[in-house]
Amino acid sequence: MNTDAQVLVVDDNENNRFMLVRYLHRLGFQRIAEADDGAAALQRIRESRPDLVLLDVIMPDMDGVQVLEVLRREGRMGDVPVIMVSAHETLEIVVRCIELGAEDYLTKPIQPTMLRARVMAILEKRRLREIELEFIAHFDPDTHLPNRHALLERVERMLAGRRRFALVAISCRNHGSIALSAGEDDASARLRALDDRIQSSGLPTDIVARVGDGTVAWLLPDVSPDHVLLQAVEDVLVGDRGGAAGIASDCTAAIAVGPPADPGEGASDLLRLAMSEAMRVSPESSERVLIADPALRTEAREALATLREVERALANDELLLHFQPIFDRDARRLVGAEALLRWMHPERGLLPPGAFLGAVEASPLMETLDVRVVAMAGKVLAAWADELPDDFRMHVNLTAHSIMSGRLPAYVEQVVPSPLRRYLTLELTERVHVMDMPACVAALQQIRALGVQVALDDFGTGFSSLSHINLLPCDLLKIDRSFVTGVDGDPKRQRLLSSLIGMAQALDLGVVVEGIEREDDLRVLQALGPLQLQGFLLGRPVPAGELLDRLAA
Repeated sequence: MNTDAQVLVVDDNENNRFMLVRYLHRLGFQRIAEADDGAAALQRIRESRPDLVLLDVIMPDMDGVQVLEVLRREGRMGDVPVIMVSAHETLEIVVRCIELGAEDYLTKPIQPTMLRARVMAILEKRRLREIELEFIAHFDPDTHLPNRHALLERVERMLAGRRRFALVAISCRNHGSIALSAGEDDASARLRALDDRIQSSGLPTDIVARVGDGTVAWLLPDVSPDHVLLQAVEDVLVGDRGGAAGIASDCTAAIAVGPPADPGEGASDLLRLAMSEAMRVSPESSERVLIADPALRTEAREALATLREVERALANDELLLHFQPIFDRDARRLVGAEALLRWMHPERGLLPPGAFLGAVEASPLMETLDVRVVAMAGKVLAAWADELPDDFRMHVNLTAHSIMSGRLPAYVEQVVPSPLRRYLTLELTERVHVMDMPACVAALQQIRALGVQVALDDFGTGFSSLSHINLLPCDLLKIDRSFVTGVDGDPKRQRLLSSLIGMAQALDLGVVVEGIEREDDLRVLQALGPLQLQGFLLGRPVPAGELLDRLAA
């Protein structure tokens, strides 16, 4: 029983009110109000809208039946359940009270067990009705998906918080014909299946709502770059590329990104934009998903095209590694090399990573690229095994996302033979914010347990450098080129570099200084302390064969 309910007891007899209030207190009710006549009862009902009224029938001036008539006239009977209480149980009065909307009728003297049963039944009925009304207000009765009202509430909250989000409208063109031919149940089941596919897409989903007969809207908080979202939505619509058709093969979609540039635009405006753009696309078009903002559309499509080309390049083994040498402090002996990804494009020739990684970095394909590079590096180490000095290290760059996934340690163990792992250093770039620090730390600990070295790349330029050294298990710092260029003429920068190297020594960490391009800078760095050197002045990235020749020499 909902004992938090507010109950109003109405009776002109003080003793009767006292007994009813006493019974209600025994049942656990605390919020009990009283009225001694009909006029006072009406005033309290209008002011506080109680959850239940126990209303005496026979009262002077305005009796209980007249109170019911006023409530009925004011349209309040649907909101306020009333139990009539009277010593006179004439059929005519009972029928009249029921006709006016009373829920039940109790005769005096009141039996506590009967009072408890009637009150419990009415409050439970009211609770179920409120649940039903809440469901009707926020959910579509056919699909049981949230409705337009629920979606707009969620969008308004995000707009109030100035959070970036994406609102995707998906229009299923054949919904009406399916409803006519197969029935509304089949058409609704198809929308529920679309919701299931969205929920399993792997993207963070706030809400999926039915906003029209054949239209659902998908709200995503903190979305990925537009081209990554484009691909994810297309995957939902068309299924696995190269395979079976998707469950929503007749659907089109449009993505509206918020908050909008115009602060005067609200949730309804964004939804209207996404829905109208989704209807503008033909299901037969090669591009069935649009960015609703035309200013972003071309850029997102170009990035998506690059992303798909990289997928093809992976399948066709078009990716290869070049290696930039790393030298000892005297810049004479080669002690390592950084593996740098290149793409031998069939039409554009050899491409550096800057030409394609920007389109890949925020997508799930980035982890695939990372593990492919580790595998390629493992093969090179195996081919070079007889030529490698004991202190040689091959450096491979990784993203925090790949490390946080937790799959990398097992993959390294699988593709890099145990005797070769001591030659491998995995670099975590500090420019990428580590969202899940515990997962990253656990993965790096497992990697180091395999005998693989861990380096913190781009040190000094990213998020909370000193905090990262403290939290992330690593063996080596790579000091960013921004500290190096022009250091010969900048005493302050020289002191800063000297401090960084001293701190690394105190923490028993090795140091690599990258980005050396001038002789004067090189001389200053060599005087600062024990470190390794990398930069175009000493050696540019070269194919594997050229680096191996240099090793042999």
